[in-house]
Amino acid sequence: MMTTKKYTFSFTGASALIPETSVIAEEYNRLKDWNAVRKSLLDKNSLNKIKQATFAREFREIKKRLSLLTSDQLNLLVQGSRDEAKSIILLSLVKTYPFIKDFITEVLLIKYLIFDNLLTETDYNKFFNTKILSHNELNAITESTAKKVKQRVYTLLEQVGLITQAKNGTILKPVLSSKVIEIIIEDDPAFLMVFLCSNEEIKSLIQKLKHV
Repeated sequence: MMTTKKYTFSFTGASALIPETSVIAEEYNRLKDWNAVRKSLLDKNSLNKIKQATFAREFREIKKRLSLLTSDQLNLLVQGSRDEAKSIILLSLVKTYPFIKDFITEVLLIKYLIFDNLLTETDYNKFFNTKILSHNELNAITESTAKKVKQRVYTLLEQVGLITQAKNGTILKPVLSSKVIEIIIEDDPAFLMVFLCSNEEIKSLIQKLKHV
């Protein structure tokens, strides 16, 4: 089950990186060795990165994200539809960055369930100020980093399709394929909350899967 974890903010140096993640996931599925994947990507310049530092930073973050997926989830990212891939990339983000997971489940989900679909800056500020009380790591970051964290969170949410735009966006509930639902439930049904599913809906989806 999902538990409270220390917040890390390395996502400020990388966006959702959807095209790059798909490329790296496909290469990893082929080679099954991260060192070989890195060499292959560099040799072919598969990520089209001119600067070595950019490649290194993005590869590090994507590797971290993909490493937390189950084999079925990774396979679906590579072999599934574009929407399925985006769903799995969102899953990888919330597995990697508890701050993003908490923001989605404690702000977006709650607002969506009460039909309040406009995500505002005030929503974020309230969440951040509340989390300071239980996460000392938020006190340790600079004002500049805190601003960058906020900007990146909104950008990520837009890129994975949870909001329409980064500023004052409308909250959107992703449409999940049966395969995405199945491999999330097999892993941990609680992750369905980041796709804006209520507890009742999650229970219903579990029951449907049992009777398939």
